[in-house]
Amino acid sequence: MEEELTLPKLPTVSWDSETQSFTNTRKRARDGVSATPAFNNSSDPAIFSSDDDPQLENYTQGRRRKRRYVGSWFQQHPTSSDSTFSEAPRPLPKANRTFARQLDSGVWMGSDSSVDAEDDAVAEIKAPTEPKLPQLRHARPIPVISPIEQAARDKIQMAVEDGVPTVDLSSFNLESISNKTISQISIFDTLLNPDFPNTPKDTFTKLYLSNNPLLRAPGAVFNLEYLSVLSLRNTRITELPPSIGNLRNLETLNLSLSRLRYLPGELLDLMKCPGRLHTVTIHPNPFYRPDHIEPDLVHDDVWDDSFRDDVAFYKEWVSTDGTVFQQWLNKNDAHRLDQSEYVPDQKDGCPSWDVHALARSPVQYSDSRGAVVSKFQLPRLNSSDPDAGAPSDLIVETEDLCSSPPLPRSTRNLHATALNQSRVLSLFELALQACSRSGQLRELPSYLPPNAPSYFKELLDSFAARSEGHDNSGDLPCSICGRKVMVPVTHWIEWWEIGYKDKDRTGANLEVRPVGSGDNERAVPFLRRGCSWKCLPSPMQPGERLSGTLRWCRLSPKAEAQ
Repeated sequence: MEEELTLPKLPTVSWDSETQSFTNTRKRARDGVSATPAFNNSSDPAIFSSDDDPQLENYTQGRRRKRRYVGSWFQQHPTSSDSTFSEAPRPLPKANRTFARQLDSGVWMGSDSSVDAEDDAVAEIKAPTEPKLPQLRHARPIPVISPIEQAARDKIQMAVEDGVPTVDLSSFNLESISNKTISQISIFDTLLNPDFPNTPKDTFTKLYLSNNPLLRAPGAVFNLEYLSVLSLRNTRITELPPSIGNLRNLETLNLSLSRLRYLPGELLDLMKCPGRLHTVTIHPNPFYRPDHIEPDLVHDDVWDDSFRDDVAFYKEWVSTDGTVFQQWLNKNDAHRLDQSEYVPDQKDGCPSWDVHALARSPVQYSDSRGAVVSKFQLPRLNSSDPDAGAPSDLIVETEDLCSSPPLPRSTRNLHATALNQSRVLSLFELALQACSRSGQLRELPSYLPPNAPSYFKELLDSFAARSEGHDNSGDLPCSICGRKVMVPVTHWIEWWEIGYKDKDRTGANLEVRPVGSGDNERAVPFLRRGCSWKCLPSPMQPGERLSGTLRWCRLSPKAEAQ
C-alpha cells in the first residue's frame, strides 16, 4: 500500500514583540515594504475606487496601489485615515454665488458687496388674462332676488311657521319666481304625509298664483306631492311642463285667462281612475283649433252581461224613481292599478271624467338633433312675445283618426312603415343624456372646440333653460312608452271633448258638465310626443272614450222591465 501524500508545510509564523502581532501572515509585500491593513477601523467611511475612471489612476511613491476616496459620487476626496497616502485632503472648491431671483420664492437675499443697482429692478410678473378652466371663464351670475320675490318668500315662510298649508301669492305683480322660492312649500309634503301619525287625512297644500304677469310656471310647483289646489288664472303662461302629471293629489286646477295654445298630454293621466282631479277651468285661452271634426261620434257606454269577465270593477244601484245605473272599468284600462285603488268608496258610484276623442293632427317628424324632416310642421310660438301670432295660426291641419299616421317619404326608403322602425336611441341622444346627468349643462358649451357645429351650443343652451324651468334634468317623457329623452323626434296634437259626469240633484239622471261652452271651446288640444319614429298614435274612432276612465250606463225603469 502506497504511502499517503503529506500536507504542505505551514508558513513560519513568528511573534513580533514591537508590533505585538504575528508576522508573515500576509503575502510578501512588493519591494520589501510591509503591507498595511486596508482598514484601520471598522467605522471608517466608505472607500471608492474605479478602474474605469482614468482620473482615479493616481499612483504615488512608485507603488502599484490606487488612491482611495471617500464621500458621495459627486463629492469624493481622499480618505484621511489611509496611512498609504501622504497628501493631505484638499477642501472642495466653493462655487461662485449667483444672485438670480426665483419667481416662486418670496425672499431674495445677497451680500452687501454683491448687490448692484441693476439688481434692484424687479421683474414684472404677468398675471394670466383668463383662467385655464372653461367653467371659470363662464361663471354663473349670482341670482339677485327682487323685492317682490322677497316678499313672496316671507309670506311662504310665514305660512310654514303658522302651519297653514295655504299660500296665496295672488296679485303680487310677479313676473318670475324662482324654483328656490317655491321649493320652500315642499316642507308641507312632510307635515301632511298621511303615513305619519296624527296627520289630517283631508288636508293638502293650496297654492294661488293668479293675477300675476308670469311668463312661465315655476317647475318646482309640479314637484309638490300633496298639492291639491293650483290656480294660474290670469297669467301670461304659454306652456305647461309635462311634469304636471306628477300632481297625483291635485283636485282643482284653474288655467283660465292665460296664453296657453295647448295643454300637456300628461294632464289626461290625472283624469283617469283613480285620480282625485274633479274641477278643471281652462277657458278662455287661445287654444289651437282643428280644421275639421267628425260630426258622427261613437259612444260605447252600453252594458252587456258578456262584459263581466272583462271588467275589473262593476257597480250597479237603483235610484229612488227606479232608474238603474251601472258603472264599470275595463281590465285593459286598469292593468296599471291595484284592486284597492280603483274600487270607489261611494255606495252609489263615483263621479268620473267623460273624455272623448275628436281629432288629431298629422305627425311632425324630426331627426336626432331636432330638425324637422316632415312636410307637416306644428306652428311655433314666440315665447318672448306671448301675445304675438295671427288668428290664422290658431287653425291646425287634421288627419283621419281611424288610420295610422304615415312616415315621411324619403328617397332612401320609399317603403318604410312604423312596423319596421326601431326604438333604439341614437348615439347623439345617448351623449345628450350623459350631458344632462352631469348637472353642468350651463358650463358644457364652453368645453366645445371652436370648430364644433353651431347647433351643439344651441341644443345645450335650450336643455339648460328647460332644466331650470322644469326643475329637473331637462328630459321629456314619451307619450307612448314613457321613456325619457332629451330630443323627442315625433310630435302631434290630439283634440278631446272633456266633461265631468255625475248624478244630478234628483239622483235620477246623469249630468255631464263640460269644461267649455260653445263649439269653439268644445275641442281641447293636448300635445303628445314620441321618443322614436315607432312611437306613434294608434288609430281611434271619433268619439272613442279615453282609456282608463270609468264608464256609465243608465237604464230607465221601462227598459229594465223589458
